[in-house]
Amino acid sequence: MSVKPFESRIQDLVYNVDVGVGQRLIKTALFFLFVFSIILLYTANQFRGLRDAEAMDYAQLGRNVMVHKQLITQNVRPASIWYLTRTPGELQHRIDAHPDIVHAPLYPVMLAAWFRITGAQFTDAPDGPLNIFQPEYVIMVLNHLFALMTCLLLYLTGRRLFDPRVALLGVTIYILSDMVWRDSLSGTGVTIVGFWALAAFYSMLIAVSRIEESSTTRRWILPAVVSLVFCVLAFLTRYAAVALLPGLALYLGLALKRRGWMWASVFVVLFLVAISPWLVRNIAVSGSPLGLAPYMALNETSLFAENSFERSLNPNLDGQGVAGVLQNKSLRNLHRFYQVHLRTIGEGLLICLFFTTFFYRFVRQPVHTLRWCLALSLVLLLFIASLYGDATFRLMHMFWPFIILYALGFFMLLLDRLQIKMKLLNMGITSAVVFLSALPMIFSLLPPRATPPYPPYAPGLIIYVSNLLSPTELMCTDMPWATAWYGNQNSVLLPYSIEEYYDINDIMHRFSGLYFTPITRDQPFIRALRSPRYISWLPILEGRIPGDFPLTQGIPLRDMEQIFLSDRARWAE
Repeated sequence: MSVKPFESRIQDLVYNVDVGVGQRLIKTALFFLFVFSIILLYTANQFRGLRDAEAMDYAQLGRNVMVHKQLITQNVRPASIWYLTRTPGELQHRIDAHPDIVHAPLYPVMLAAWFRITGAQFTDAPDGPLNIFQPEYVIMVLNHLFALMTCLLLYLTGRRLFDPRVALLGVTIYILSDMVWRDSLSGTGVTIVGFWALAAFYSMLIAVSRIEESSTTRRWILPAVVSLVFCVLAFLTRYAAVALLPGLALYLGLALKRRGWMWASVFVVLFLVAISPWLVRNIAVSGSPLGLAPYMALNETSLFAENSFERSLNPNLDGQGVAGVLQNKSLRNLHRFYQVHLRTIGEGLLICLFFTTFFYRFVRQPVHTLRWCLALSLVLLLFIASLYGDATFRLMHMFWPFIILYALGFFMLLLDRLQIKMKLLNMGITSAVVFLSALPMIFSLLPPRATPPYPPYAPGLIIYVSNLLSPTELMCTDMPWATAWYGNQNSVLLPYSIEEYYDINDIMHRFSGLYFTPITRDQPFIRALRSPRYISWLPILEGRIPGDFPLTQGIPLRDMEQIFLSDRARWAE
């Protein structure tokens, strides 16, 4: 066998770099470089630590799972104490090892495993110019990894639904979405739920395509089971992700011509079987399959304004017309979501194109059917979010990959029908859509940069205040999620009234510290501090400590922005 001359090999190499495999490798490498550059730039510009109470709550749960091997919380809600004390038992009355009955378990478990893998250090105080707690970098990296995996899955889904052009453009817009990286930096796990949701529908797409190719059950049953697993993982990450289940079951039922609805019913039954161990745990601990989570809808209602249900140790729900109150809250939030949030998901352009696709019939039946199944899940999640507020509405972002793909698929269809001869003009129109989609990120990266999360969160100060107490002592504060996370301190949310404070202090566990932050002290004096939910605390906020109050020593912090009370002058020690 003769060897090619040196000149011929050089020509082959140049050809591969110019138009062959080498060109594809170079383009792929440049695209990955672009992706990582965007991530690093956005993170460096916007990340200043955790800002959401929900994220800190999940973070302290993850640390407790790592340390104690069980889902216990240091952020104790008076409503949780009330709910657990309805069932007799030693565990239900404990505050120092209080079981969490509010959150789904998977995200804290994932955080616990990630903390252990990365060797996160919780004992070091924040240092450096950004004053960021070191484990928060670890949380941020985990969410970024899931965002990157979503990019890969988005590309594969785009190719299966439409074509490589839509898939690549969809990934580009996803990378340039301010919403994606803001969710990732928030540490709330929305990015992880989005990955589970996309993986569940992508697996179901594979199952449906195999149903079309072959009538044998063996061909499609495995991807359908994988879809079921991802749906279970989504629910165990956030309860509201149960909205995915009807959409997936409907898609399977419509795809199968024979016994479709029977298999859809089997899908739902297997889902319930898979989540039953966690439901049994909740029943054993609290007497309810979802614990206190359904009751959290009572926050921000006329019965419990400003999250005061969580602060209520003795919420009286008998004969209060709860159904009517929840209906009013749902309608009010639906109106607000439609006016403000729903039409501006992403940057507003693609969500409008997505809604427009419902007036067009796609030629390929799976593409056409999937859109209506997605709409079913989206509407169900919208109604769930109307009961639970903005934190749950953020889960609507898990549909963002599908919104991008359907909007771009419809946009490319319209662009092709224009039959524009000039390739440069065609590219210009497409670039304009990408630019408009990226505008929120561009504005975020422009000055001024993101500010630290104070008020109310100053990690170093929270750690200092928490360290004034021993690990076995109990703190009462208006931001227990922060003292639990940064200070590793058992903390009870400020009760609704000072009388309920006395009930906990005298009967269940003595308080050794009371910590007021700008969350309370920045409230308007007339409209908030003199309202029923704060009026009993007003004398202490004004420095007039009642004679029978057990914590008599106080210290102002940050020029009177914060106050810490204790049984003795611990700061002098």
